[in-house]
Amino acid sequence: MPDDRQEILNTLIYRINSFSDGYRQNIAIFGEPCIGKTTLIKNLFSSESLKKDSIIPVYLEIKIEPFEFCAKRFIKSILSQVVKSDPLLTAPQDAVLLIEDLARDYPKTAQTCIKVLQDIERSKLDEAFSFMMDIPSILSEETKKRCVLILDEFHNLDNFMLKNPFGTIAKKIMIQKETMYVLISSRTTLSLRLVNEKLALLFGNFEKFFLKPLDIASGRVFLQNSIKGVTLPQIYLDFISSFTGSRPFYMQAVSDEIERAVFSRRIAPEDHQGLIEHSFMEAFFRKNGILNQYFYNLLFKISEGKILSKSISVLIALSSENKKQNDITKAARLQSGEVSRILNSMIELDIIMRNGAFYRFNDRLFRFWLKSVYMKRILSFSLDERMEESAFRRDISSRFNIFSQEFEKELSSRIAELFKLFKNDIIQLNGKRHKFIAFTNVEKLENQDRNQAAILATNGSQKWLCTIKKENITENDMLDIIKNSQEQKKTSRITRNIVVAFSGVNENAYLMAKEAKFWTWSMEDLNVLMDLYGKPHVSEEITYGAVGKQKAT
Repeated sequence: MPDDRQEILNTLIYRINSFSDGYRQNIAIFGEPCIGKTTLIKNLFSSESLKKDSIIPVYLEIKIEPFEFCAKRFIKSILSQVVKSDPLLTAPQDAVLLIEDLARDYPKTAQTCIKVLQDIERSKLDEAFSFMMDIPSILSEETKKRCVLILDEFHNLDNFMLKNPFGTIAKKIMIQKETMYVLISSRTTLSLRLVNEKLALLFGNFEKFFLKPLDIASGRVFLQNSIKGVTLPQIYLDFISSFTGSRPFYMQAVSDEIERAVFSRRIAPEDHQGLIEHSFMEAFFRKNGILNQYFYNLLFKISEGKILSKSISVLIALSSENKKQNDITKAARLQSGEVSRILNSMIELDIIMRNGAFYRFNDRLFRFWLKSVYMKRILSFSLDERMEESAFRRDISSRFNIFSQEFEKELSSRIAELFKLFKNDIIQLNGKRHKFIAFTNVEKLENQDRNQAAILATNGSQKWLCTIKKENITENDMLDIIKNSQEQKKTSRITRNIVVAFSGVNENAYLMAKEAKFWTWSMEDLNVLMDLYGKPHVSEEITYGAVGKQKAT
C-alpha cells in the first residue's frame, strides 16, 4: 500500500487513467482532519498526466445540513462539470435554466435532475437520493465519458433522514460500471467500518489509502515554500513542523502569520525567535486566531454545545498528562464507568486513540491548545491581556528550547532516555500489546559503525538489546544483527531484541526478524512511544547523524 503522498497521487492518476480505458477500481481515502485529503484530490484532477478528455469528475462534500441542500449542491456540481466538458453550453446563474438547456443534448440527465428536485418537494427523500446517485451513470451514457464521483466526508450521509444510504450506494456501485467512486473521510474508525461492512462488494470493492501527516523533512519543504519574505533556519522550520504535527492546514496558518508580521514590519525578518512566538500567539492564542477558532468549534462539536460537558473534563484531564484511565478518572472527578464510556466515544470520533493502558490525542496540537490556551483562559483571573500574552510567549519559548536541546542530542541518547522512562507499562504497538519493563540500568554500547548504534537495558535477569539502524535494513543487515545478538547472548543472556529501522526494512529482512522473535520498530512506532512519554518526535532527517550528531544551524 503506498504511503508517500507523491506515490499515492501517482497511483490515483494511474487508477483513473485505467478507468478511462475501461478498468474500474473504486478508491477510499482516509485521513485525519486538516491533513491534506482535499488538496490531494485537487492535485489529482489538475495533473497534466490525467486523461481529462475522457472523464467527468464530480465532487461533492457531504455536510451536516438538510438533504435538500446537499442534493441541490450535487446537481449544481454535476451541471458545472457538464458545462466545462461541453463548449456548446454556457452556464446561466440559475440551475433550473441550465437544466432546461441541458435537456436539448442530455435529456435523460436533465430529466433525472428534475425527478430529484420533485421528489424532494414531495418529501420522498429516499427516492430522491436513489435518483441522485443515478445521475453520474446517466450522464456517462449521454456524454460517452466516464464519471468519477468524489464524495468527501461520505460518512455524513448517515446524518440525513434516509433509510439506508450506504445500502443504496452499494447497489449503485454494483450496476453502474461507468462510474468510479472515490470516497473520502476524516472519520477513519467509523468510515473504515462502513467500507468494510456496508460497502464490501464482490464487484466494485475499494482500494484503501491512508493519508498520514507529512514527515518533518516534507513539512520543512512545505514551510519553505509557504513563507515569503524571510528564510528561517532549519531548526525553526522543524520546530513548527513538529509542533503542528506536520499538518498542512496548521503549518499554513503559522506561515501566514509569519508573513504578515514581516510584511507589516512588526517583527524584523532576522528575529527568528520573535517570529515564532508572534505567529503562534496570533494563530493559537488570539480570540480571533484561525486555529483558536478552529479548536473552539471542534470542542463545541464534541461537547454538543455544553460548556460544562463531561467529555471536555475528560479531554482536559488527558491533556494534562493523565494518560491512564485511573488517572483520568481522578483528575476529571467522574465515575470510572462514565470515563470509560466517554473515552470509547472519543476513540470512535477519532479524537483520541488507545495504546494498551495509555490514551493519547490523535492531534497533538489540539492537546496543546486545550492545556495552554483553553484551560489557561478559564483559570485566569487577570484582566490584563498583555500579561496573558506574555505568559503564552514564554510557554512557546520554553517548548522551543526543549526542542532545540533534543535536536542537539544523538539519536541513541534520546532512545536511551526513553528506555529510562518505562514503568512496567502495557503498550500496544503494531496491533500487539507488550509490557515495557522498568529498567534499573540503560547504557549505550560502543560501536564502530557510524550508521548503527546499540543500547543495552537491564533489570535483574531481564536484558533488552536495542539495535538502531539509520539506513534501510537489508537481509544481510538483519543477518548481521541476528548474529551479533547471538554473540551478545553468550555473555549477556539477552532476553529481548529490538531493531529500530529508521529508513524501513526489507520484507524478507522483516520476516527474518520475526522468525528470530525480534521486535522491529519503525520511526513511526518510536514516535508513538516518544509521544506517550512526553518527548518530542524524532525525524530521520534531523537524526541522520544518528549516531553522529547533527547540530542546529
